[in-house]
This record gives sequence, structure tokens and C-alpha cells, in this order.
Amino acid sequence: MASGLFIDPLTLLRVVPLVTSTASIVIAGDSDLFLSALLSLKQHRGKVNEIAPRYFEVFFWKGLRYILLTYGLSATCGLVNAYSRSHAAASWNWYAAGSVLALAHFAFVPKIMWKVKDAIDAKEEPNGGAANALRGWLAVHHVRTALVDVPSWACFLVATVKALKSI
Repeated sequence: MASGLFIDPLTLLRVVPLVTSTASIVIAGDSDLFLSALLSLKQHRGKVNEIAPRYFEVFFWKGLRYILLTYGLSATCGLVNAYSRSHAAASWNWYAAGSVLALAHFAFVPKIMWKVKDAIDAKEEPNGGAANALRGWLAVHHVRTALVDVPSWACFLVATVKALKSI
């Protein structure tokens, strides 16, 4: 930091994908925690079916902005790092892989959008089916988290470590 800046912009650029992909993993974990907790109230299944459609609707639309922000920043900054190649050659391919995996999160949209619709459109009554719809959403969510979200984070971790070693 010979420039005297408090934060070196190049270092910040190298770290942003790791920070934003970490935030994405936290959001994924929180989604699992909050929805699984709601579904674990087996003795209150009827009440869960009554409240889950509106709960999930608010949960989904509020969370969507954070998903778009974190995955968008991860992919964008990862690609900028990959294409800048002004750092160690050993890290640019990790940034590229992390970016591709971050974008692959959205490849699950066709699979998950019907689960979202089913959960939101479920009847708000004891036998409305919202709990089953949420289970379906969580099943796809778990697969997506394991196949693309965690590997994206791991790629950005390796990329960041390798890039910062070369600065």
C-alpha cells in the first residue's frame, strides 16, 4: 500500500468475490435454518400450512434482492479478476471457475420456480399443502447449495489466497 490509501483497490477487488460468496453461503444456510425450523413443527402442521404461503412469499421476495446482489457481485468481480490476469496465473482460472459456478446458481431457476409458485399459491388452510411445497423447495435448495454454491465459494477462496500471495 505504497499509495497511502487505507484500502488498496486491487486487494479489495481480489477479496470481493470471496466476501460476497461467503454472504451467499450464509443466506443459503439461513434459508435452510428458518424454513426447516418452520417445517419441524409437526404437531402444528395445520397451522404451518395456514401461515407458510404468506411467510414464504415475504421470505422469498425479500431474500431475492440479496441473492441477486451477492451472486451478481461474486460473478462480476470474479470475472473481472479472471480477465485482468494482472495477478498470478495460478489464480485467474479459480476466479473464472468461481464465477461460472456463481452464475450456475441461476441455472436452477427452471427447477425451483415451480416450487416457489406452489409454496406461495398453496391454500392457507390446515390441509393446504404449503409444508410439502416448502419441502420440495428445500430439496432443490440443498442440491443447488451442494453442487454450485459451496464449490463457487471454495474456488473463490483458493483464487483469493493465490492472488493475495502474488501481491
